[in-house]
Amino acid sequence: MRDFFSSLNRKRVLVTGGARGIGKGIAKKCLEEGAKVYITNLDKRVGLATEKELSAFGKIKSLQCDGTDKAQVESMVKGIWEREGALDLVFSNSGSGSQHRVLEANPEEIQKLVATNFESAVNIAQCCLPLMIQEQNDAHIMFTGSEHSVSLPKGNESLGFAYYGVTKHAMLILAEWLRHDLLDTNVSVSLLIPGPVMTESVAHTFETLAKDPENPQFRAIFSKEVESLLRKRAITTEQCAEIALKGLRSQLFYIPTQKHILGDIEDRYKEMETSFHQLFF
Repeated sequence: MRDFFSSLNRKRVLVTGGARGIGKGIAKKCLEEGAKVYITNLDKRVGLATEKELSAFGKIKSLQCDGTDKAQVESMVKGIWEREGALDLVFSNSGSGSQHRVLEANPEEIQKLVATNFESAVNIAQCCLPLMIQEQNDAHIMFTGSEHSVSLPKGNESLGFAYYGVTKHAMLILAEWLRHDLLDTNVSVSLLIPGPVMTESVAHTFETLAKDPENPQFRAIFSKEVESLLRKRAITTEQCAEIALKGLRSQLFYIPTQKHILGDIEDRYKEMETSFHQLFF
């Protein structure tokens, strides 16, 4: 990357899932730095509302696209290239959270989550990266993973994010393999590793619990202990975006957004180290 992204002024940036949550925060930050931003969203109305809101910060265009449909992704990417020119920076951010226990999820639920969180990232990579390589300009793709990419976060055990964690673990190894495959090209890759972020859905949950602390629907998912932990750890979408760009400019591959994630990684490492010592040393 060298110093290519020291400034995003006049860069063309694509943010999938950019109408809400982390993606919206990233889109806003890129606009503030002078980039021309394209966001995708499955719901056309939501996308256009975000386009209108963020247009105060710069040039933004919302594109309706189902990331799980490769033909749609290919058409969308081709359209940007033909109308606007080559993309410089892609944030592969589309995804959703979902709570399923390992023994309780049905195949349809699992496949839908895998398609939304993982296959959409494969589609965007396969459609964007060959064109970026062909351009021979410095370019970058950042995948949005999660603290669930590198561990089962302590305190989250009751949430039942088993298959969400599966898809985020998949993002980790996808990005690691892609980094190797792109070594001799002009395109670099990174993995954003956010802990809890104050997205619209998280904010709604906290607001509901503040008004109705014993709400049975939410308390079935969020115990008071989990709620307290998430409130303590959560950062804003703007803070997440700032760290993402800081990691990009520092040429980091792994970009964690909160300090506590290191403790979860260390716990996993220590347990694995114990296993190796007992078996081999």
